[in-house]
Amino acid sequence: MAAYREHITVSGTLGIAYAFAAVISFGFSITQAIIAAILTWIAGMLPDMDSESGRPIRELSGITAALAPLVLLQHANYLGISNDRAMMFSLLLYGAVRYGGAALLGKLTVHRGMFHSIPALIIASEATFLAYHNPDPKVRLLMAGGVALGFFSHLILDEMYSVQWDGMRIKVKKSSGSAIKFFGKKHMPNAVALGLMMFFSYACLMNVGIIPDPNVAPAPEVLEITGDLEAAPVYRMADEPTGAVYR
Repeated sequence: MAAYREHITVSGTLGIAYAFAAVISFGFSITQAIIAAILTWIAGMLPDMDSESGRPIRELSGITAALAPLVLLQHANYLGISNDRAMMFSLLLYGAVRYGGAALLGKLTVHRGMFHSIPALIIASEATFLAYHNPDPKVRLLMAGGVALGFFSHLILDEMYSVQWDGMRIKVKKSSGSAIKFFGKKHMPNAVALGLMMFFSYACLMNVGIIPDPNVAPAPEVLEITGDLEAAPVYRMADEPTGAVYR
């Protein structure tokens, strides 16, 4: 398994390259590219959220606790939340994530479980796409792509370090194949991960309009009237005066 330093070095380097490509090749702004680079760097540590202890979980708890209130503030105006309430909710969210999130993950997860998997990668990138507030789907896709890139770099490094070569023979560790996987050994974590992946996938497809939102009523159809209205037949009631005309 790769060390913490290798993970943040690789994901940070990928983040810089991703930012340059976003500006030069795709025309995103420098600010958007910098945010995408930082998200790529952070995502390179995300699979270690299931670490039992040590520096990765401490760093991730602090970073996640700092990012969660920022995401909330980004949506505050859109949701109609006042500044005072937005600040209060942000402080409460920081405390809940910083001091309660790590303890909860420690009880619900195991190292090299479903956090180290392709479904977890998809969930992280789709959650970023939904959480990042921007009217342009391309910008949100840029952020989600950065998270996917950083997350995948972590899985790749773990698999690479599970294979050792001493110059004479290749030795494969027991952890080989436990990072890049679609299913784990236990049914309940598999069901939760796949269920979340399908839920976020449905939400993303509905967000971009590929799947219609069931809560939004379709626009009423407008009957297009063509032809000469003057040519329509004229009807008169028997007891109506001559000037009363019905079409």
